[in-house]
Amino acid sequence: MNGGKSGRTPFFGKEKGLLAGENPKTMTGKVRDMKKAALLLSLVFVVSALYSEEPTNPANPTPLEPTPGELVSEEVDETQLTDEQKAIRDRNLRAEELWKNADYRDYDPAFSELHQLSKAFANNKYRLALSMYQSGVNTIIKMRDEVELFRKQQEEAKHLNEKWYWQVIDRKAQEERKINRMKRKAKLEAVTYFTRAINHMDEIRNPNLREQQAFKRLISAVYRNWVMYQYDLGNLPQSIPILELYLEIDENEKEYPAHKYLSQCYAFQENMIKKYGMGTEDQMFRFRYKKNVHLLRAAELKYGKTSAEYKHVVNLVNRDEIISVMP
Repeated sequence: MNGGKSGRTPFFGKEKGLLAGENPKTMTGKVRDMKKAALLLSLVFVVSALYSEEPTNPANPTPLEPTPGELVSEEVDETQLTDEQKAIRDRNLRAEELWKNADYRDYDPAFSELHQLSKAFANNKYRLALSMYQSGVNTIIKMRDEVELFRKQQEEAKHLNEKWYWQVIDRKAQEERKINRMKRKAKLEAVTYFTRAINHMDEIRNPNLREQQAFKRLISAVYRNWVMYQYDLGNLPQSIPILELYLEIDENEKEYPAHKYLSQCYAFQENMIKKYGMGTEDQMFRFRYKKNVHLLRAAELKYGKTSAEYKHVVNLVNRDEIISVMP
């Protein structure tokens, strides 16, 4: 004890913010090291969160797998060119320089349309289609999240003015109508984006470039989403030609949901003729036949030919076909 004060060493000395007896330069270095460590730790957490982040809404569409930003590389490998190809290229460059005319316009577009077969043109249309596709998918994702948020807000809201059961029923019906309007508006917007994407992809006319896997993957994704939301909007007849095109691409024919959607579309066409006479009897039988073909294919792909489910569908189809030929 000294002068009535405690003999314990004070935690802080006279220096501001420094431990007693600590060198200011040493303390500054330690603080700097601590800041670096904290910054590194926070960066690790952010990166891990980005890679482990899950979709907020399981109803959101599955995003397209990583897609290249261009359909095909436009770079010319000089080592792969023959002497003849190099000579032709140099000759054309000299001719273009001699015939340079900024005001030239084609009278017959046949030659200028050859540009649509180039790699540069294809890459441009591919990027535009990819952008339209991503905009459509983002529209659906935004709508799903907004619907989920709206439902949550309505569940947590206090409805103190509701005294009768019919008031609760009426409020919930209004909520569902609003949700349906939100969904319809977003799907119409998304279909518009997907339609633009299809138009851009159709402008790629080079048959070799249309066989690229990147092209097939993107056009399949665009077709698939276009059909799903057109179907939801009630545009079943319009979905048939796109579904037929979808099934022609590589292994898409082995996806049973595509056959299921197509079967439903043909069933809709059949019933329109049956109920409202919107077609001939031959057309109705043709739609019925195609409906059954794709229904059987969907059951085969999903359950297998030896399954009870497939045999049940066979019985349904046989009964349907018998009705078709009955007098």
